[in-house]
Amino acid sequence: MGYRASGKTTIAEAVARYLKCPVVDADVVFEQKYECSVGTFIQDHGEASFRDAETSVLREVLQVSDAVLSTGGGVILREENRLMIRDAGIPVVWVSASAKEIRRRLALDETTASRRPALQGKDVYSEVEQALADREMHYDEVAGKRIDTDGKTVAAIVEIVLKWLFTYDKSSSQSDDLSAGAKS
Repeated sequence: MGYRASGKTTIAEAVARYLKCPVVDADVVFEQKYECSVGTFIQDHGEASFRDAETSVLREVLQVSDAVLSTGGGVILREENRLMIRDAGIPVVWVSASAKEIRRRLALDETTASRRPALQGKDVYSEVEQALADREMHYDEVAGKRIDTDGKTVAAIVEIVLKWLFTYDKSSSQSDDLSAGAKS
């Protein structure tokens, strides 16, 4: 899990390849189920309806076993979703990135405008810093591991994820944070 353009899908796919298991991208499941992009859904139905639909998709994808799951970036905004994720008893990795790095990645992605709509009445680039600040405590509440992706290769991030997964203890409620200066 993590904010848009933090690397969730890329890392999930790479970890799944290593583990030789499927990857389930909640955004892809959403788009297949509702036959439109997230951006189109929000434009046609509004953010509140999107969040309801997102909760439904989360409930569905959490039922998939033996897969790596990549969630939508805002799924943690609802307490109901945070509880569902925690109650699932699965290891949760928070991939994070700085606001500057996220804006850079968004600018490089040609699908940003259609797939990642602005949600706070601003443009998608100017809302990043505030959205990160608003969501940080929620990501921290759910994640067992935080990895700052700034300046790291996919291979290096996957190595960190795998080392943590291989020592993951379901009974432990402590989060593990390897990003410099981040709170645990």
